[in-house]
Amino acid sequence: MTTFEKIISVIFSVIILIISVLYMLTLGGTLDINWGTDFISKIIENDVLSKVFLGIFIILAILAIKEIFFGKKVSNEGREGIVLENETGKLIISKESLENLIAGVGRDIPGTESISSKTFIDIEKNVTVNINVVIGREVVIKDISTQLQKKVKEALKQTADLDVKYVNIKIKNIANKKSKKNEEKGIETNKNNVKEV
Repeated sequence: MTTFEKIISVIFSVIILIISVLYMLTLGGTLDINWGTDFISKIIENDVLSKVFLGIFIILAILAIKEIFFGKKVSNEGREGIVLENETGKLIISKESLENLIAGVGRDIPGTESISSKTFIDIEKNVTVNINVVIGREVVIKDISTQLQKKVKEALKQTADLDVKYVNIKIKNIANKKSKKNEEKGIETNKNNVKEV
């Protein structure tokens, strides 16, 4: 939405709000029912005010007609993913592809038991990733979440040239048993630390 469209939207919203408040006050008995006719009579009697209001209402009517009949068409393009364009064409990367990439990154981090994610892309192509993760009981939550955020941002930048605005992490559960990855590491560590007496 351009700045001009935002200004027009605000103007229409303010006009509707004023009309609604005046109508509610009139219905509630707070405002005299003849206020509208008195106001319009004063505008009509004043030549300058009548021309100013006529001009304002003509402009508002033209803008309303423009928006109704010639407004932006809603495109489905990019709704299921992100569209990257250059001079030779378009590339659509599906949300599922991004989410599979994120899951792969998460599985490579020690201490993650399972991971799922949802990717959201706004109109300005800002990417927000929401991750649900089950972690092992032997990990530090802050460390694993920081590492996951960093790795996801790096992977999406490197693979799809996307700048990720937010990586939100929800620790869905903490596994009761040690993860298989960490058990294998523990066995290797114990073999290296065993001393013969």
